[in-house]
Parts: sequence; C-alpha cells; structure tokens
Amino acid sequence: MERISSRRFLKSEGVIMHRLSLLLLCLISFQSFSQQFEVLEDDEASDTIEVHEYWQSRYYDSIPSAAYLVNTNTQTFEQLIAKYQEKDFVYSESVAQKMNFVDTILNRIMKLLEDLFPKSKTAVNKPFFYILGAMGAIIFLFLVYKLIFNRNKLVVYLKDEEIEEEEQVQFVERNLMHVRVQDYISEALKNENFPLAIRYQQLLNIQVLSRKGVIDWKHTKTNMELSEEIGNEELKRSFQESVAIFDHVWFGKFPIGKKEYDHYAQVFHQFQKKWA
Repeated sequence: MERISSRRFLKSEGVIMHRLSLLLLCLISFQSFSQQFEVLEDDEASDTIEVHEYWQSRYYDSIPSAAYLVNTNTQTFEQLIAKYQEKDFVYSESVAQKMNFVDTILNRIMKLLEDLFPKSKTAVNKPFFYILGAMGAIIFLFLVYKLIFNRNKLVVYLKDEEIEEEEQVQFVERNLMHVRVQDYISEALKNENFPLAIRYQQLLNIQVLSRKGVIDWKHTKTNMELSEEIGNEELKRSFQESVAIFDHVWFGKFPIGKKEYDHYAQVFHQFQKKWA
C-alpha cells in the first residue's frame, strides 16, 4: 500500500512539473514575440517620418537680425490709464441719473412711510405694518388727487375769466368810436374790478380826444404815440397824467380797492369834463 501511494504521489508531482514547464515556455515565447513586434513597429514608423530641410542645423542663419533693440516709450500704468479716465470714456451712470421723476417721488413716499411705520423686529406685527402702510398710501394719494383736481378747476375758471375779460377789452379797443365806454366802466365797478375800470377810463379819454379831432386814432397806436399827436401842451400834460395812472395800475398790476379807485377816477373825470 505504501508503494502504491508513493507511486501515485510521484506521478501527480510529475504532471504538475510538466504543466509548469509548459506555462513557463509559453510566457517566454510571448515575451519574445512582443519584442519582435515592437521592433517592427519602430521600423515602420521610421520609414514614414519625413525629414524637412528646415529641421537641419543652421537653416535659419541666413535670416537678417537687428543689431540693436529699438528704444520704445515705456509708460507706467498710471500714465497709460490716465487718459482713459476722462468723461468720454466713463460708461457707468449713477443710479440717481437713471431715476426719473416718478421713481424719485415713489422712493420718497416709501421712505416717509418707513419713517412713520418702522419695521418691527417681531414677525407678528408685519401684516399690521403692511395694512397701515397701504392705508397711508391710499390717504396720501387721495389728498394729492383732491388737491390737483380742485386746483385745476380753479386755474381753468380763472383762465376762462381772464380770457373773457381780455377779449372784451380788445373788442372795446377795436370799436372805440362805436361803443359806449361808460357802460363797460359801470359793469367793471359792479364786479368790483377796479383795475379794469381804470383801463376803460383811459379808453374813454382817448375816445374824447379822437371825437374832438385832436388825435388820429387807431387801435394799434400806443399811448405815447397818441400823446405826441397832441399839440396843446396843457392837454398833453393832462393826458400824460392819466396815462401814468393807467400804467401804474394796469401794467404794474397793483391791487386797488374802491378808495384808491375813487381817488384816481377824479383825474379822469376832470380830463373828460374839461376836454369833452
């Protein structure tokens, strides 16, 4: 039994050695084949590489070169950047310049609301703050609307009244020889428009002189031109006195009451009574 076991062991050991020998032989053969394959690749690569003439030594020696370096103006960074700091090269605009009038007003309103209702540190009061802010904005806009609306109505009313008054005066001036100026004076006094009454008094003086043939009346002539046409020196001084009162009240836009009007009206009445 021992001999049989020894034989089997030797037989199995021989098989293992045989297999190891075959494996080693295969590895050696593969290594040799790999080296030969690399040599073939190197030979093929060397056959395909082209040798250019500009790879040759001293090929570029014939190219001329500068004997010295050109002296260039080397500016510092500050000198170089200084000329680009002018206004023409500044492309950024401030936020204030981009904001229009409406944005400015809205920002001021929001700042006012924030000052009136400062933000609370607790999150509980935030809805209350928003409600107060909205109510304040609504009240403010309502007041602005009422102010502008009422003011526009007042301005329109005054403009219409002034236009109607000026048109009436122009009508009297153009038709001075065909209207009863005294009726317009009475209407102005009834409305307590004393400056307008003074203007009509001056037109009545001109009407008196024209009807007497003292002046050649045209509605385009000024009081100074009409005064130069008066030959009588006393009449001229009296007329110029009336003109001075008219210029002071009408063109000077000095407000006068009934007392001042009665004082000035005496001068016009004396002129009309004396020279009519």
